[in-house]
Amino acid sequence: MAATPATRPKRSKKTLGDDFTAALRADFRAHGAGVIAAVRAEKPEQYLKVVLTLLPKDFSQNLDADKNNLDRMSDEEIRNRIRGLEARLRPFLDDADLFGAARGAGPTPAP
Repeated sequence: MAATPATRPKRSKKTLGDDFTAALRADFRAHGAGVIAAVRAEKPEQYLKVVLTLLPKDFSQNLDADKNNLDRMSDEEIRNRIRGLEARLRPFLDDADLFGAARGAGPTPAP
């Protein structure tokens, strides 16, 4: 009877992308809330862009396109827009099962 051919050792399914995602997740858990707060305070237009990219597509379809042109908005208009978006998103965030930095608790102190 013929011998079965040798099989290759199984390759780890962990990829560079998996490693990067894990490192990013750990960094966000440690520093995410602080960075988000700093961006919101120092660069509200960037904060608003991130918020808008995270919303479902149908959520932003109902928004007036002229109001989404951040280049033409004053800082105060952007801040008001952020406050409005935060108010609309609050029910979703309150129901979410968030932890650590995503909940706004900030970094966990080292033991």
